[in-house]
Amino acid sequence: MSHDTTCIPALRVTLPAHPDSLGLLRHVVRGFRDAYPIAPATMDDIVLAVSEAAANAALHAYGAQRGTMTLVARIEDGRLHILVRDRGRGIEPPADTPVLGHGLALMTHVAQTIEILGSRAGTDVLMTFELEHDHDRSSMTDFGAVS
Repeated sequence: MSHDTTCIPALRVTLPAHPDSLGLLRHVVRGFRDAYPIAPATMDDIVLAVSEAAANAALHAYGAQRGTMTLVARIEDGRLHILVRDRGRGIEPPADTPVLGHGLALMTHVAQTIEILGSRAGTDVLMTFELEHDHDRSSMTDFGAVS
């Protein structure tokens, strides 16, 4: 089944920057698999990267203050482009650890491209994912061998 991606609107979701929002955000992102042909492994990578970016916003962006995080996603040219934005204090290691955690390394590993723009006005995490289509299973037997 071919999908026309020329008229796909961007998804925009703004939620409280709080750990309780992460499950809902992951659920919303997984909804792309229901609408577009995204391989399960690719979807898992997308959800992992978005979850890490959002967790950074929820845990580090605002300190004791309340704030929001926004996810914007769109498909263009066979790629899913995702922006996770907060308007917190920027990227800094927590005071009790000298370096940033492993979340950034995970995002870098699973995304095709990643760009992190941080300032005192907040942080934008821009990621791109190549969308892979599932294999054509019509030529496979019950045991997974190709005929």
